[in-house]
Amino acid sequence: MARRHGLSHAALNALAVLEGNGGPLAAGELSARMHITSGTMTSVLDTLEGKGYLRRQADPADRRRVLVDLTPTALAVLDRLLPEVQQAVTAVMGTLDDQALHALLDHLTAVHQALAAAPTDLPPPPARRTPPHLRRS
Repeated sequence: MARRHGLSHAALNALAVLEGNGGPLAAGELSARMHITSGTMTSVLDTLEGKGYLRRQADPADRRRVLVDLTPTALAVLDRLLPEVQQAVTAVMGTLDDQALHALLDHLTAVHQALAAAPTDLPPPPARRTPPHLRRS
């Protein structure tokens, strides 16, 4: 759905995070909330700025920081796109009966609990063994 509006998944996420923030956000904070590198964030912001979806400005409290905010054009795109996403989610989830929905929630709860209980001091993993069909010469 994002692609139909000329957006990547990361670009849509950036717009949604900015909208949810309710105002300007430091570019570094945006990348932290999205769990992406500053280099990737710069590329996403460049693309969105080029489309007229956001504006960058120096943070008046700290001119070393850049604040980003949505433009009216971005808000209009979100007003069209997010209802499409919600409609698709509703259609997909509507195919699940109550038993399947409860099972899904139980599984998601179990995954959440397992992640919360995961040790933070794991030893380094073994070296990756690239499958033969993915190796490049």
